[in-house]
Amino acid sequence: MTPNGAGLKEIHNLRLRLQELTDEIARGPRQIAARQQLVDKKKTELEARRAKLKLLKVAADQKNLQLKTNEAKIHDLQGKLNAATSNREFDALRSQIAADSMANSVLEDEILEALEGCDAAQKEITTFEAEIATAEAELAKFTAQVKQKEPDLMAQAAQLEAKVTDIEKILPADILPQYRRLVQSYGPRALAPVHGTACGECFVGQRQQTIVELRAGKMVFCTCGRLMYLADDE
Repeated sequence: MTPNGAGLKEIHNLRLRLQELTDEIARGPRQIAARQQLVDKKKTELEARRAKLKLLKVAADQKNLQLKTNEAKIHDLQGKLNAATSNREFDALRSQIAADSMANSVLEDEILEALEGCDAAQKEITTFEAEIATAEAELAKFTAQVKQKEPDLMAQAAQLEAKVTDIEKILPADILPQYRRLVQSYGPRALAPVHGTACGECFVGQRQQTIVELRAGKMVFCTCGRLMYLADDE
């Protein structure tokens, strides 16, 4: 392999590694943001559950108040029943007391059901609060790990950038503008190895003359735009 071919191959490998590091550096904050969104979503759901519990408690309190009001009414009716002066009045009061007592029985069942609903909702909230606490702890731990690794990754990326810049000095000045545009558009895929006679990026077979030029160390762009080099010594 010619010095130019070896240089292009090294540039390609370094840029591939640099892309991996850049992706890893960017992936950390994205993962942190995604986990934070999950925690925020859980917190929003927790507030909704708390609001639901509040409504359940209000409904239970209202039914309990209604029950006490009805009990007071029944007590008053029983006083009137004892003071009734006619059978007609007595029967009417007794029927009213029976109806109100039946209504109270239904209310008592509804209150019991409402209280059981409040208990169940509170248990769900307690479980949800524990899940959020765990998620927040895991998020904090993960964030710390990302922050701890970031300086080393940045340092590695800077070293690779310096190496790439140094090796890119082999590129002739007349092809640098096109090469820079390719790197900006395709990253490490600006370069492509030629396997056999085919471009490793678009898989189009190259003319024999092109292969001869690559063996001679000439800088050749494929029709797909990539700067090619021979993958192996031919």
